[in-house]
Amino acid sequence: MAYRADSPEGRFLRGDRGAVADVSRWVARVLAMPGFWSLRNSWLDVHQETLGRVVESLRIGRFDPDREFRTYVQGIARFTAYKAIQLGMQETSPSATAPAGSDRAPDAEREAINAQLARLALELSSEECRTLIADYFLDERTYAEIAEFRGVPVGTLKSRLFRCMEAIHKRLGRVASTKTRRNPGPPERNDQG
Repeated sequence: MAYRADSPEGRFLRGDRGAVADVSRWVARVLAMPGFWSLRNSWLDVHQETLGRVVESLRIGRFDPDREFRTYVQGIARFTAYKAIQLGMQETSPSATAPAGSDRAPDAEREAINAQLARLALELSSEECRTLIADYFLDERTYAEIAEFRGVPVGTLKSRLFRCMEAIHKRLGRVASTKTRRNPGPPERNDQG
């Protein structure tokens, strides 16, 4: 199927920088969802695989131009991420269920519950907190990098991130203990901050 040259899918197939950047951003948004945080070490691979699937799909004419291209791309990204999780679980988990009589949830179930709790907490957080958390945990930027980008001292940044994490704990129904207060927020990274 030939796509209109000025359509997002046509521009993407031609390698238009703007269209490629849009598609890449749409894929990244899906992969940054809390349900896919377990793929963190494989995000680049999953991202590339998704882009390859989008190109392949367009080349064989699977995309209906009457549909929204972004939704289509994000559907492929979710499918690819779920497949990656499934393959990762098969490689690392010998059994999908907990042993008989065990009161512990299976790893996959526990991970799904944690992902839902993280998603809920982030949805209830302010935009600044979501951005800080994404910068630190998802993008793995150092305190110094984030502070420089935001134009604030490292100490200020650490305080803000700590307050964000504390607010999330409270939103989840937990009050930050004095132990948590002594060890503020996220773990220290080996950086110059």
